[in-house]
Amino acid sequence: MKTSMEATFVGASMNPNVLRRNPLPEIIFLGRSNVGKSSLINCLVNRKKLARTSSTPGKTRLFFFYEVDQKFLFVDPPGYGYAKVSQSLRGRWMKEMERYLRKAEMLLGVVLIMDIRHAPTAIDRDMALWLAESRIPAIYALNKADKLSRKQRIEALNRISGELDFDGAGEIVPFSSQSKDGRDELWRILNNWMEGDRNGE
Repeated sequence: MKTSMEATFVGASMNPNVLRRNPLPEIIFLGRSNVGKSSLINCLVNRKKLARTSSTPGKTRLFFFYEVDQKFLFVDPPGYGYAKVSQSLRGRWMKEMERYLRKAEMLLGVVLIMDIRHAPTAIDRDMALWLAESRIPAIYALNKADKLSRKQRIEALNRISGELDFDGAGEIVPFSSQSKDGRDELWRILNNWMEGDRNGE
């Protein structure tokens, strides 16, 4: 997998439709605010500060757009707060994301980011199930894999796989923004989406 690529910040807006200037396929990155979305995006494009973390995680309502190699738009929407957020807040976030995803005409798929050290949250499971039922291709990127030993990683994968075991579930990819483990595998799937193989095979 190539290590250098062209990646540029397109812009940020509370109204994502304003920034859909180029008819490029979209990859959307979803996850709670402290799960490492920005670090994962930076690792994918091999840039340290393309995507920046907010000084107040969970508070921003902006959608961030990045153009990658003139092939993709990486979309980083608002996170859904920390793990212990209210049910009403989770519900509002789900409706907001569902509305956005339904209108994303150039959508290739979704990278749903979770922390490999913890069980999927209620909203992780709800979003994974909704994506599967909506037939939207998804990858479950289990971030922070470098924090676990090999044995712990296997145990975590087995546990999370069991919790996300339903028809149409996405492919699970352990990932580390620090060691870059999983980067090539994630790019393989994204490029397969781009080539039209929506099952990532």
